[in-house]
Amino acid sequence: MPETLAKNIRTFINERYQTKLEEKQKAYEKDKSLAITAEDIDLVESQFSAEKVKLQQQFELSAWIENAARRANQISMATHALKFTNSSAKGSNVLAQDLGHDSRYLDSEILKDKAIDAVGNAAALDVARFLQLTDENGSSLLFYLAQEDYRPLALLSSKEAELTHWVDGLKQALRDTTPSSHTLGKQVYFPIDDDQYHLLAPLYSSSLAHALFDEVQHCRFSQEMKVIREAKRNSDFHPDTLVAYPNLAMTVAGGSKPQNVSQLNNKRGGKTYLFSSAPPHWQAQIKAPIGLDSILRHREIYYHTKAPIDRLTQLLIKLNAASTESNMHIRNYITNTVDEVIDQILLIISPWQQLPAGWSNKSDLPLAQRRWLDPNNTQWDKFDDDWQHTIAANVGLWLKDKVNKGSKDQFTLGQIEAIQWQKQCLQALKDIA
Repeated sequence: MPETLAKNIRTFINERYQTKLEEKQKAYEKDKSLAITAEDIDLVESQFSAEKVKLQQQFELSAWIENAARRANQISMATHALKFTNSSAKGSNVLAQDLGHDSRYLDSEILKDKAIDAVGNAAALDVARFLQLTDENGSSLLFYLAQEDYRPLALLSSKEAELTHWVDGLKQALRDTTPSSHTLGKQVYFPIDDDQYHLLAPLYSSSLAHALFDEVQHCRFSQEMKVIREAKRNSDFHPDTLVAYPNLAMTVAGGSKPQNVSQLNNKRGGKTYLFSSAPPHWQAQIKAPIGLDSILRHREIYYHTKAPIDRLTQLLIKLNAASTESNMHIRNYITNTVDEVIDQILLIISPWQQLPAGWSNKSDLPLAQRRWLDPNNTQWDKFDDDWQHTIAANVGLWLKDKVNKGSKDQFTLGQIEAIQWQKQCLQALKDIA
């Protein structure tokens, strides 16, 4: 309702006044504490009184809105912003609403409540926050102005001319009367006939990027997803779905000053997630690992576990040389690195587990490894899990030996480490069983 929005406007201006007053109060108290003579103290108090009166005048309701109306032309309310193409581009931004939606495409029109961005002078972003104040139904002042409904402002003004001036000024943030592109913006000549083109200027959808950012942040860091991931790790049931976005990339716009690009960019700390659009990898024909006496000797396992094993070995060399005592951070790092090695092994052997049942009958692998790699073989007892303990023991000893070999006699790990890593492997095998 307009009455609620008018009340929220009053509250917004008063809160900004209180924030500014507190800043000046702190500066006044600091200056007063440094004053030595009575004349110095009188000067500080006189200056503070004058600044306080000036601040009260600036944040008087009609005066502040008048000032906001004057500064509104310094910003553009937008769903699509040019500065994401190049932060120095100075062309037009677009506030795209009710353009229609094609279900074949992911666009900003699928968003029910689009986050509206603000681009322009960072010092005028308080005007953008002012325009984004809402009533109890979520309708913003921006929405009221776009619908030519000026009742929220009319409730704050007693003069028709004043109201008209406010509206005309604030509306400048909604439209660009002289739309233009820029040499630093993207432009595409799209052919429509012989020697005739449409000049297209693609713009970055800040609103859509913000919605995707919020979704990814929720899936990565929310308490809800944390509980679901914990249930998964513990092999416990949870009624909700675990959502994850693999192979994410990230771009940063604006460097150390993301507010110079846009208001929403500043809220994201300049970060924008990019989803993988890489083509699928060609899958080579899977060959059964025949002719090995241990799957841990396979070149694929060697290749994909080399990096984490090298990191683990180098860490232990440094700790041993410095005689560093173990702590929680070190133990967690070692545990996570060993988990990475185990995960790589499980990833490599997964395609072999999908081969036709019975392929391992022709192999020289130990029985437990055959049971592991050829799970659909009809000769196995599906309720027998002793093989898991054997595999885990093999992996623990194998990893211990790999680290000892890499250390080049600078230290020697023993049965304690092998048993610990065996437990980690056994847990991983049970988690995916």
